[in-house]
Amino acid sequence: MPRDHASARDAGISPRSVTRRDALRLLIGAGACSALFPALASAAPSTQERLDAAQMSYEQAQAELEALGEEVAEAAGQLSQTQAQVGDLTQQVNQKQSEIEDKQDQIEDKQDQIDQKQSEIEDKQDQIEQRQEQLGERMSSSYKAGPTSTLDLLLSSATFEELTSNIYYLDKVSEADREMIDTVKTLKAELEQDKAELEQDKAELEQQKSELETEKAALEDQRAELEELEAQQAAELEAVRAKQAESEQLVANLSDEVKELMAQRDAELLAAQQAAEEARREQEQSGGSGGGGSTVITGSGPAAAVVNATYSTPSPGSGLCAAWVSNVFRNAGIGSFYGNADDMYYSWCGYSTSQIQPGMIIAVNTAPYSAAAVIYGHVGIYVGNGTVRHNRSGVVRSDSLSSWISMYSVTATVRCGWLGGIALS
Repeated sequence: MPRDHASARDAGISPRSVTRRDALRLLIGAGACSALFPALASAAPSTQERLDAAQMSYEQAQAELEALGEEVAEAAGQLSQTQAQVGDLTQQVNQKQSEIEDKQDQIEDKQDQIDQKQSEIEDKQDQIEQRQEQLGERMSSSYKAGPTSTLDLLLSSATFEELTSNIYYLDKVSEADREMIDTVKTLKAELEQDKAELEQDKAELEQQKSELETEKAALEDQRAELEELEAQQAAELEAVRAKQAESEQLVANLSDEVKELMAQRDAELLAAQQAAEEARREQEQSGGSGGGGSTVITGSGPAAAVVNATYSTPSPGSGLCAAWVSNVFRNAGIGSFYGNADDMYYSWCGYSTSQIQPGMIIAVNTAPYSAAAVIYGHVGIYVGNGTVRHNRSGVVRSDSLSSWISMYSVTATVRCGWLGGIALS
């Protein structure tokens, strides 16, 4: 239901400035004024006014607690998101490290192949050098012997077949030497080409490894920034949770304070009703008559049953003013009535407040104090003695008829009537 700031305005307290300390100051001040300045006791806040202040303080603290709850949820969500990002970056860093190690293995494998090719090249170079040395020695011997050695070999041939064979032999020796040297040189060139390709592969792998290390370093920088943000968010979350715990304690203390003041207020109302009833009886005994709407209903009639039920019927919850009224009339044995405050206003409230009687409902079809109140309005029960009982913000409370009308007539006309069309008196 809408929050009622009328009592706070009556007490001269701004809704934005009311705190638990203000409520306690009112309580302490009331006692001090009564004790130290009896002449000013009538100026001290009433129990209802102190209850209004304490309840407003409670509602404000409850709203702050709800806001802190939303702030805690938001901070926890941000921290969870950051932690997920840190975890994702850690996986990426580990993946890059795995790729780097794989590239390093490939580089080492290429280096082994390069070393193997280099060894083979060196072996072929040794073979070339040995063959070249042998060929050189043969050519040197041939040079020292002179051309007569070859001519002698040819002239020493006894037959033409032997001469042809000697010439063929000399050609084959020279050709074999050339082929052997060319083969070794070709193989060496191929090995050097293989080595060059392996070195190129190694260079590419080292470049890829360097790029992976750069990417890994960038990811580690991002992770470090996120870890710093994570620590900051965790600290902020802890601070908000600490505020939330303080707010919960404050709400609990204010709730106890409100309950105590409500009990005191109800006791005072009961005493006032008893005093009014005693005065009525004395007036009847002296031949007088009752006072209309300002009387207090007692006894066993239906109006008295409704009034008594307003004190024994608990709140069904915040925002359920019409449900509480329905429960009161059902508990009083009058009947079951349904609908919201707006329905009750248009169906049963056909009287002005100047005609109000105990047991009547009092309602408006709209009120500017909450979204629900704008749509559904608000309803209570007049119990006599200038008092209205109603369920507001999950608490059943009593307000003076004048303050109730003052508050709820801001945007609508306050009307009253018999619920269900059943006149109780």
